[in-house]
Amino acid sequence: MTSKQTIGDKIKALRQSKGLTQSELAGEAMTKSMLSQIENGRAMPSMRSLQLLAERLGVDAGYFLEDDQGAELARLVRDIEVQFKQKNYKAVVSRVKPLLDAKLPVTVDAARLMEFYVAACYYTGSAGGEEAVTRAAEIYERFGLFVESAKVQYLTYALLFTQGRYEESLALILGVRKEYMSKKVGNNFLFELDLHYAESVTLSALGDYSGSRKAALDAIALSREEGVYYLTDHLYRVLSNLALMAGNLEEAGHYLEKSRLYVELSEDRLSVQLLKLAQMRQANAEQRYEDALRIGEEFQAEGDRYVSSRSLAAGTALYYLGRDEEALELLSRVTLTDDVHHPLDRAAVFTSYAYKARIYARAGKLEEARQQSEIAYERVQNYPPSIFCTFIRDTYHELHR
Repeated sequence: MTSKQTIGDKIKALRQSKGLTQSELAGEAMTKSMLSQIENGRAMPSMRSLQLLAERLGVDAGYFLEDDQGAELARLVRDIEVQFKQKNYKAVVSRVKPLLDAKLPVTVDAARLMEFYVAACYYTGSAGGEEAVTRAAEIYERFGLFVESAKVQYLTYALLFTQGRYEESLALILGVRKEYMSKKVGNNFLFELDLHYAESVTLSALGDYSGSRKAALDAIALSREEGVYYLTDHLYRVLSNLALMAGNLEEAGHYLEKSRLYVELSEDRLSVQLLKLAQMRQANAEQRYEDALRIGEEFQAEGDRYVSSRSLAAGTALYYLGRDEEALELLSRVTLTDDVHHPLDRAAVFTSYAYKARIYARAGKLEEARQQSEIAYERVQNYPPSIFCTFIRDTYHELHR
């Protein structure tokens, strides 16, 4: 039997997903106070009230009454959510995958379970995510949860991106946006910002830097208009990186400063690390190499990716300062970690070989220099034009005249 609390939880979750306030949902059918009691499990709605709420939320009234195989599946979803938030992605995949091979009920909780599984597949590079996306989307569509369907389909973008299928990724983002805009009830501005950000990132992977810039600016304009500053520090870093690519140091510094303000406001640890790395790159671009080293010493990088990125930025600064032995030591620590998928990020990693090549050349070790330059040159052959690829190719041609 479905409890008052279960019905209330479903109504509240669905209302919030559609961007409605309690007053907007209640309308003239009931008081806001009554709706609040229903959502908090203190009152059971009449069948007439349930039908009115279902109609406004775009679902069948039966959605609120279904048992979902009750508490067991709901508890499992909560457990998986905890694992996911703790970034235990492998545990999520190993626990959910056997369930997908069995016959899961056609319920919203089952769809949520598959959402966590798809995202965990992305982070672990596991196969099977695309099939789970299709199944989850079908369930959401059955219950009229069109925004949730669009969101889970959006997860496929990340799966395609990690496989280097950037054109398919972009087509999916644009398709999901079109479907979302045609079926949405209310506005989900966080999801709209996700779509803008994904579009910007994917366009830059395809070498369309002007399109990437426009998508990022569109996202920031939406944030300002609605007073929702989700992803804002990331978007300003995207704009800063694009300006660096174009050689516009003043604009890059302007956007980086804006990113810093939002990072300080959020105090998010990941954003702090990304900001410090961006500041090191900006200092190197402005030939403030001592500043780059100072910034690198000021923060403790967490995770292989950030340690590697800091080594690259610091090694670059040391190279230009002529401190070759120290630079070579740091550049030799740079690795391409499993979570680096963007071709620009990968090309930046491969510049470490070009810098090592130049250091060997300065020491008269031409054979070692050519070997290092060849590694970098071969790995960026199919990457879009960038300052990183230009540096790598210039190094290669100088050493192979």
